[in-house]
Amino acid sequence: MIKFGSIAGVALVLWHLLFYVVDKKLYFHPAVQWGVLLFYVSGMYLACRSEAKKSADVYAWQPALRTAFGTFVVTHLIAHVFYFVLFKFIDPGMVNLQAEILFEGIERNTTLLGEENAWKMKDQYKAEDFKPTFQKSAFAFTFGLIGGFVLALGVAWSTYGKSGFNPTK
Repeated sequence: MIKFGSIAGVALVLWHLLFYVVDKKLYFHPAVQWGVLLFYVSGMYLACRSEAKKSADVYAWQPALRTAFGTFVVTHLIAHVFYFVLFKFIDPGMVNLQAEILFEGIERNTTLLGEENAWKMKDQYKAEDFKPTFQKSAFAFTFGLIGGFVLALGVAWSTYGKSGFNPTK
């Protein structure tokens, strides 16, 4: 669990660093941001598979869920520590770039959102302080655990009790 979570976390950080080095705007591209799900799911799946191979019996539901979610927590912790350090200490200007990209997206989608709603969103986000703090990071980490639990349910469901997982069956 810790092994695969750490590997997935480091891979996720390297993924983000790649786009940070190539072009900081790419760092915020939706494909890059959503692409991290592959690292989370791969880490959870490999951890469950590793645990299932150690089991003499058919891999049960509860251990599968515990392993998948534990792996997610480790990966997620590494990712959030990286985000915090990057945005707070290494490159605080990333906060402004993120806000700029957000406003560009709102402007591009004004017809979809409606002009009045677009202006409200801009005003709301302008009032928002995007600077990272420990409290905001801790809240984002905790809030992310909800989605991680849902992912872990999916991975656990796909791995428990499978005959191909257990070499003795």
